[in-house]
Amino acid sequence: MRTTIARASTAVILAVLGAGAAIAAEPPYVGTWSLDPANCSQGRESQSAPMVIGKDRYDQHESHCTFKSVEAKNSDWTVKSECTVEGSATPYDFTLTVSGDTLTFTDSNGGRDLLRCK
Repeated sequence: MRTTIARASTAVILAVLGAGAAIAAEPPYVGTWSLDPANCSQGRESQSAPMVIGKDRYDQHESHCTFKSVEAKNSDWTVKSECTVEGSATPYDFTLTVSGDTLTFTDSNGGRDLLRCK
């Protein structure tokens, strides 16, 4: 009985430690970002909705992108993605740069600084 409890406890501890390591491994661009912090609470139906970035995708209003590749170099991540905007799929390349609570999103139109929503 004690052996079974000890094994179960060990499994739980390893699972918790593994989950902590997975969370720590997320890149710093993961989070919710907005040009204006006042828009952080906007719902996705709003055109001023914040950008929600995961490890391998982002969503903002009617834009939904899946990352095909992410290449890290220093504090920059070059992303090749495929995005669906209002139902049309298209390739989209951009760079994410994080400095503190600021994310610079750079594409062919130039850079935009977004602030981390809290």
